[in-house]
Amino acid sequence: MSDPPTAEPGAPDVNANEQSDLPQYERSLRMVERRRLATGFARQIAITTEPFLDKPFAECRVVDIGCGYGYTALELAGMCRDVVGIEPNAALAAQANRLAAEGGADNFTFRVQGIGEFGHGADAGAFDVAVLDNVLEHLDDQPDALERISSCLRPGGVAYILVPNRWWPIEAHYSLPFLAWLPLPLANRYLRASGRGSDYTDASYAPSWLRMRKLLARHPELDARFTVPGDVSLAEGGGSRLYSTGVAALRRFPALWAISKAFLVVAVKKPA
Repeated sequence: MSDPPTAEPGAPDVNANEQSDLPQYERSLRMVERRRLATGFARQIAITTEPFLDKPFAECRVVDIGCGYGYTALELAGMCRDVVGIEPNAALAAQANRLAAEGGADNFTFRVQGIGEFGHGADAGAFDVAVLDNVLEHLDDQPDALERISSCLRPGGVAYILVPNRWWPIEAHYSLPFLAWLPLPLANRYLRASGRGSDYTDASYAPSWLRMRKLLARHPELDARFTVPGDVSLAEGGGSRLYSTGVAALRRFPALWAISKAFLVVAVKKPA
């Protein structure tokens, strides 16, 4: 693997030991952009979910599952009642804790926790909004993940799930053509040959459209639908003519979700 790039101003303050513990797809300047874009990501979550909620987003309790460095979670804290950020990776967790301390938001709490340890007990029915933003493709037990998301939501609560489409030609994390199409042993060989990583396993669980529909069908308590972003201009590439054309096509022909770059699902938990 090539050496990690030198960080730019505003990049996460990750020391050498923490850097070595980061997932390989995190060790790039592309992730620095997430801090600059976090405000837009948070606004997109609020704008997209609010029409499905039975109360204003500003009054909601939000959980950001797999919050990474915590940038978006901290931005969400300025838009809602309170936010809980959950992240299992220790290196990312260390930065998220620093960010929370520096940000001074008293309505943002953070847990070093995997999704397999979340959703039951005190978390059951505790949240108005659950965010799973580009996380599902890293989870090998996706049925369990959706069960825990459903469990943590109160009746009337809303899940916001954004995940890459497995069959999009350019893989979302390493930007390699057709990487996600390959069986894992071949994908690992391809990744090593590219010099961008050595093990694709962690990012290899992106679902197809049919797979996503089957996962959602297991949860009839969730009224789930594929939807376009609430504010297209806030999406990455949202200002381009190509993106606008694609969104218009999805609105008119929902079957085109099968070949969309990513899936955006909004799911409302039905009353008991």
